[in-house]
Amino acid sequence: MEKASLVNRITATKAAKGFVVAALTATTIGLTAPISSASHESSWADGCRGYWYSTSGHGYCKKANTWYSSGWYTDYNCNNEVDTQHYDTLENKFKGKYDTSECTFKINKTDVHK
Repeated sequence: MEKASLVNRITATKAAKGFVVAALTATTIGLTAPISSASHESSWADGCRGYWYSTSGHGYCKKANTWYSSGWYTDYNCNNEVDTQHYDTLENKFKGKYDTSECTFKINKTDVHK
């Protein structure tokens, strides 16, 4: 009878340790994984604006006004790394997502202008 209770205690201890390891692993993954956040948006500029999330951004137009210039600059302001600027040519009244960029750590803002 003592053998059975010893086996039960060892099994229960292993199960408890397994649970603790699993809980700590899940907590560690949750703390180190990038936190997804809702989008942020810049002001409209001739029918287009920039959107950014936790580490990525993109340009979006609802109706691009290109009557005097079809070129758009999209500035990506990254945290703790070199910022980038992309240049895109869009057709007049373009609608949709264009250009995208990814920051390694965090993106502070995405701005669209001519």
